[in-house]
Amino acid sequence: MTGAGGAISGAGGAMTGAAGAAPLPGAACSGTSPITTTGTAATHLVVDAGQKGQAWNRFYEKVVAADHANTVLTTAYGRNIQAALKKGHDQAGFGYVRFHGILDDDVGVYSEPGGVPTYTWTKLDQIYDAIIAAGMRPFVEISFMPKALASDQTKVQTLLWYNNQSPNISPPRDWTVWQTFMQNLVQHLESRYGAAEVRNNWYFEIWNESSWMYSAGNAGYNQLYQNTVQGLLKGDPMLKVGGPAESQGGSTFMVDSIIKFAKTASNNVKLDFVSYHTYGQSNATTLALASPGAAANSATFDFHNTIMNIVKADAFTGSVFVTEWGPTYSLGNVQSDNEVAASYIAKVIHLLGTNPTSAPPAGFSYWAISDLYEENDTGTNTAFRGGNFGLMLKGDPQIATSFDVAKPAFNAFRLLHLMGDVQVSTTGGTTGNGVNAAATLLGDNSALRILVYNHTDGGTASPTDSTLVNLTVNNLPFGTGPLHVRQYIVDHTHANAYTTWVGQGSPAKPTAAQWTALSAASDLCSFDTTVTPTANSLSVMFPQSNYSVSLLVISR
Repeated sequence: MTGAGGAISGAGGAMTGAAGAAPLPGAACSGTSPITTTGTAATHLVVDAGQKGQAWNRFYEKVVAADHANTVLTTAYGRNIQAALKKGHDQAGFGYVRFHGILDDDVGVYSEPGGVPTYTWTKLDQIYDAIIAAGMRPFVEISFMPKALASDQTKVQTLLWYNNQSPNISPPRDWTVWQTFMQNLVQHLESRYGAAEVRNNWYFEIWNESSWMYSAGNAGYNQLYQNTVQGLLKGDPMLKVGGPAESQGGSTFMVDSIIKFAKTASNNVKLDFVSYHTYGQSNATTLALASPGAAANSATFDFHNTIMNIVKADAFTGSVFVTEWGPTYSLGNVQSDNEVAASYIAKVIHLLGTNPTSAPPAGFSYWAISDLYEENDTGTNTAFRGGNFGLMLKGDPQIATSFDVAKPAFNAFRLLHLMGDVQVSTTGGTTGNGVNAAATLLGDNSALRILVYNHTDGGTASPTDSTLVNLTVNNLPFGTGPLHVRQYIVDHTHANAYTTWVGQGSPAKPTAAQWTALSAASDLCSFDTTVTPTANSLSVMFPQSNYSVSLLVISR
């Protein structure tokens, strides 16, 4: 940002294009390369670098989720999420961040001293300024109701606890005052960040999961949407607006409802995008990724096809966003912390991105960027507690090396960020339990980047078991001579601070020395070797562990 009232330059820039020729991250892994000439491969993957397909779709980098607005400034844990946002942008390419409660009383935008609507933008500006400073843009979620404007002061959602208070979830007592508030919000944002920037690049999503975060429920959502959008568009009729941001259980009904409502001429409602939420399961012990009778595909994959069929049947031509997703919404599931989440992420993103039936989402917002969230009680542990949702740990405010230590899940996103520009033909994998792969080529043909993962439904297979994989690459674009092969691995023992933490005895509050070890264990590492092709082809063989993700970078 060039200053208050100026235009934003470069916000969200890393989400356009691949990591490309940027320096590859990480250090050398300890031990010897897993590439071997011994054994009989159980899986044979074949990449044809001469058969180019579509551009590699980075829908998973468009937006990431955070908890609620005030965590950008402060949390109950002594730190805020600004460094996590910066790390998420720089290392995983996340372009937008979406969170709840920008209108909550802890942000303090709206008040009525003497009965006069009054706007105080100070903390809202600090929040959005910090997002832009991280290189990102806000994906604006309009929620929740300021108490001074609430129709019922007692209607709070006690399951949410934001900055020591539960948010008000009632409708406004006066829709006209609400619309004026929305108009003033847009006018303020455009005066500070530039009309073209806000109009062309920001998204405005109306509320969050109205089935339980809005006192009028799903039945009252369309009225909320209509009045909110009418107010926003008084500020700028060209804003990008949408919803309903409903949970998976209600999304099929709500997506269909808002599309039909908006298309009714008498309602005069703009709808640029629809949004929904999806999680792998709700069981606190296992990740049941497959839907009943469809073991070859994850539940998230199947549900997206269901939503896209509704969108198609309703002839909706706008965008479809998933503004929350993840392996589980069950707090306390250790598989959110360990290597299971990493292979789940790789599998779901690969299947959605190469889905022959439906286009992938326009954005795919993982919940959540950091364990610095307050929606649920995340415990007193500063490291893992065995099951928090974030991609990075809380850390100890007194120990700098503890800040924003990556979980295996974040490292999966880091590897996905390193994928190339164009897909190339890949065969031999399975969309069911086991090994699969996706291969990409940089736009200048300087390197192949091949993602290999091994995931078993349920999350309970042994992470120390592996499948021997033979990877053959044909029609190499590099000419003759030896090639460099770099292999990144995220599994039970590589790029995995959780395994190290368990080995430390699972300390609730690690010492400085323990944090140093956790930080080192969390970083990406790679093995390097040289392979000489034969007749413009090469083959390498390596074990791929259960619940693992590898990235092989092949270059001159």
